[in-house]
Amino acid sequence: MAEEKRKKEINWKQNLLFTWIAQLLCLAGFASALPFIPVFMRVKLGIEDTALRGVYVSIFYFASMTSFCICTPLWGMLSDRYGRKIMLLRANFGGALLMPLMGLSPNIAILIILRFLTSCFSGTVTAAQTLIVSTTPKEKHGFALGLLSSAVASGNMLGFLAGGMIVHYFGYTAAFLFCGLMFLAGGLLILFFVHEDFVPPEKNVLPLTEKREKKRFKLPRFGFSTAAWMTLSLFLMIAFSRRFDEPYLALQVESIAGKVNTELYVSYVSIAAAAGGIISGSLIGYLADKFSSLKVALSCLLFSIVFELGQGFAPSLIILGVSRFLTVTAVGGLEPVFLNMLSKVSPEEKRGQIFGMASSFRSIGMMIASPLGGAIMYYMGLRNIYVMAAAGFLLTIPVFLLSLNLCRNAQNAVRLKIPTI
Repeated sequence: MAEEKRKKEINWKQNLLFTWIAQLLCLAGFASALPFIPVFMRVKLGIEDTALRGVYVSIFYFASMTSFCICTPLWGMLSDRYGRKIMLLRANFGGALLMPLMGLSPNIAILIILRFLTSCFSGTVTAAQTLIVSTTPKEKHGFALGLLSSAVASGNMLGFLAGGMIVHYFGYTAAFLFCGLMFLAGGLLILFFVHEDFVPPEKNVLPLTEKREKKRFKLPRFGFSTAAWMTLSLFLMIAFSRRFDEPYLALQVESIAGKVNTELYVSYVSIAAAAGGIISGSLIGYLADKFSSLKVALSCLLFSIVFELGQGFAPSLIILGVSRFLTVTAVGGLEPVFLNMLSKVSPEEKRGQIFGMASSFRSIGMMIASPLGGAIMYYMGLRNIYVMAAAGFLLTIPVFLLSLNLCRNAQNAVRLKIPTI
């Protein structure tokens, strides 16, 4: 009760508004620079060989995901100890410092090292999610997380447009500088307009008898951990399925429309997908507060399967664009539901840590999908990429149902004070 009272005393709507704007700026900056890395390697670093450049691109992204997996849980633990706002400021100002340095890299080794360090110190999405959950009333978690996720799609859309123009007229270094400025602007908004009444966890000063008594009641915590771990696995599975088809969109466009104006057609389809992300974040997040997690997430998963197959078997660019729009709309509604489930089985003092683990699981899913997708593309063909992505969503359904059941059991056990296994 005291926790909810503190949240209501904080202007959570103001926090959500300025955090949303800050995320929009950061993601726009990120999308304005990182998609051009393969071309940056050729133009600025002189790596002309396509195969060699492909190897370096793989190392570049693998370094990013590895450092992210390692560091995000550590930052989450620190946020539980020292506050969530300071972690969001760390992510913003870390990106503001390191992203422009990437544009000045003299060779590929320095570029990869800087990318590793940037992933270590950035991570605004997870930090923003943790802050918003900790300052928003529970009955508004689904709406707040859904709206926050829409900033990712909106920022990507703006970044794709802005980045192309900046690179075309001012060069690659300017794009990285623009990225750093966006991170800086987002950090300043958080610093001056977002507020948090963080209460550090109390140190364990219980008498010995009470400590011994406390040890007897670890089963409820085990129940929480089981529910949380199963819910975390959903982030891995969804990231795995979503990542499967992303690298091959241009090839699918070529297979439908030929190799003329491919970049233009890809941009149209990508903007349609980003629009789907914007809609799903706010709409399905709102529905998650009105309807059960079972109805919302199960509907999203079933639609994701259908529209993923629609992309793979699309006979025209219009069908491809519509299918991709609907796929992203459906998939974009899953993460707010899963985050809402996770927040309900996460102790307040551990929420930053477990949200950080959700990001790590997401990164692991993407790491697994990349080489497996390449193997399927090579041995089975392009269309089977979309079939396997749909299969990933199908396999997510039983895991989701099990996770939901565990979460409900854990919540009931806490209310009734019944140990669970």
